[in-house]
Amino acid sequence: MENNKIQLAFASVEKSVEQLIPTPIEGEGIKNYITWGKDNMYPQYLYGLFNDVSTLKTIIMGTADYVCGDNVICSKKGFETEINKKGDTMRELVNLLARDYLIYGGYAFQVIRNRLGEVAELYYVDFRCLRSSKKNDLFYYSEEYGKKYARSSKVVVYPKFVVEAKDVPTSIVYVSNDKSKTYPTPRYSGALKACEIERGIDEYHLSSLENGFFGSYVLNFANGIPNDEEKAEIERAVTEKFTSSANAGRVLLNFSNGRENGLTVQKIDVSDFGSKYESTAKRAREQIFVAMQAQPIIFGLMKENNGFSQDEYLQAFTLYNRTVVKPIQKNIIDIFKKVWGGSYIEIKPYTLGEEETDN
Repeated sequence: MENNKIQLAFASVEKSVEQLIPTPIEGEGIKNYITWGKDNMYPQYLYGLFNDVSTLKTIIMGTADYVCGDNVICSKKGFETEINKKGDTMRELVNLLARDYLIYGGYAFQVIRNRLGEVAELYYVDFRCLRSSKKNDLFYYSEEYGKKYARSSKVVVYPKFVVEAKDVPTSIVYVSNDKSKTYPTPRYSGALKACEIERGIDEYHLSSLENGFFGSYVLNFANGIPNDEEKAEIERAVTEKFTSSANAGRVLLNFSNGRENGLTVQKIDVSDFGSKYESTAKRAREQIFVAMQAQPIIFGLMKENNGFSQDEYLQAFTLYNRTVVKPIQKNIIDIFKKVWGGSYIEIKPYTLGEEETDN
């Protein structure tokens, strides 16, 4: 009697969200600084999320504006209008420092002294490009950390800013929200998966418009079962061509000794596919807002099916102002007190209509 059994071998092609998230490990680099994350690229990863995840960017940019209030006034002689030869203002600097503090959990700026040892200029330092010694007393600036063969000549070393060190012409003020480690921790670290989900869903929908091959499919290879090495090569080729959120598809490979030789394609219909994506996206947004201690209403995002009242906005903003905005303002103001040896910065509270949130 003929054996009619069909041999099957399945291979699933799918990326895990966890695999997309690097860990912020700190390690001894080949130089004297501590590396930050795998391949020394963790802050670049965070900056990528900031650019790609609209919910996260909305919260960070909006909060940085709230931190600056209606105006940032500097009464330090020589810094009233401009803080350096480039013409930057104190408001611009405070906005960038607040933004970095929200993206990375820390910020930095450069202090330049004149021949008398007085603070003469202030410059923003991109936190992505900064690495630190273990004790945060030396800082290494480079725009080439992402390159495989970054030249050492492109790394500039700066000492830590010390008030008494008046003979040091240029130094770095480095601020971190985590004193137990060399590098800081972003406040949304618990919502990195949610950020990746939102980014992936956006990529999926964009790709759905560009690719006719979307949804979930089975590719039936009915011309024999290849060995493991051949299956791996076929998986790799199909993955690169059709799968991941960037190509809006999931593919299941089926190898069999079927009744015909050749390839067939079968679509797997998923019920309520759109609504499942919508609910997943909604949950991801909610997790990001929770991690940032924010509410959508204070960033102009209305509730479902209705708007919002002025009272709701005022209540939400008052709480956010007290728990998030003001602590960041105080942090920045206190740092400049140490730099100048006195209080010379005032941030005018953000005005809500005719009221000011100064409580």
